[in-house]
Amino acid sequence: MEPFIKKHEYNFIKQCLFNLNNTFRGCIDNKIVETNKIYLQNKILNQFSNLSEDEKEILSIEHITDPQHIDIYIKNLDKYVYGMAQISDSQISKLFKKEKKLKFPSLEARESKNSYLGWIDEATRKLFIIHNMGGKNIGMSCRIVSQNSNTSHICSFCNNAGSDAEIAFVSTVCKTNTKYGNYKSIGFSVCLDSQKCNNQITSLDKLEKILKEANNII
Repeated sequence: MEPFIKKHEYNFIKQCLFNLNNTFRGCIDNKIVETNKIYLQNKILNQFSNLSEDEKEILSIEHITDPQHIDIYIKNLDKYVYGMAQISDSQISKLFKKEKKLKFPSLEARESKNSYLGWIDEATRKLFIIHNMGGKNIGMSCRIVSQNSNTSHICSFCNNAGSDAEIAFVSTVCKTNTKYGNYKSIGFSVCLDSQKCNNQITSLDKLEKILKEANNII
């Protein structure tokens, strides 16, 4: 069977299974456990549309009756997960035409089952992001703003918290009016480790909203 689970959907399923694991370990009432299983199963299935019967069977958590079954279930799902199509240097260059001496991401990063491709050029202190929306690759370059504080930050993409060393405030410049050449700066916090972020992101809503705004996509 072909992969049919996107990376962020896979992460969402793992989040649901973490909830189920807590229910198994913290509840002795089987009725409550079964009720929560039904609730979580519906949440998982509602992430998808037009599932085949075989795909529904793969996603079924009905057979999970013990915490030890969870790891087996998650491991089995991994082979049905897919990410962005691999992108070439020339495709990346077209997205960042204004960047001089553009540093390209590693092949390992491009081959990962990720929701988006992200990498840092330490020489320019920029974070580059590419995501495929509706079959088209959309990119943005973000300047990493140096901060020296002890406060934690929340990543706009994956909604996880971390220190300055893990999550940074970045800014990107975008056109607000193509006719008159007006620009504005968008600022947001994001994980510096894009692979870690990809392993935690459960929704593409904020990522795609920022990319649309940065590229003046209505």
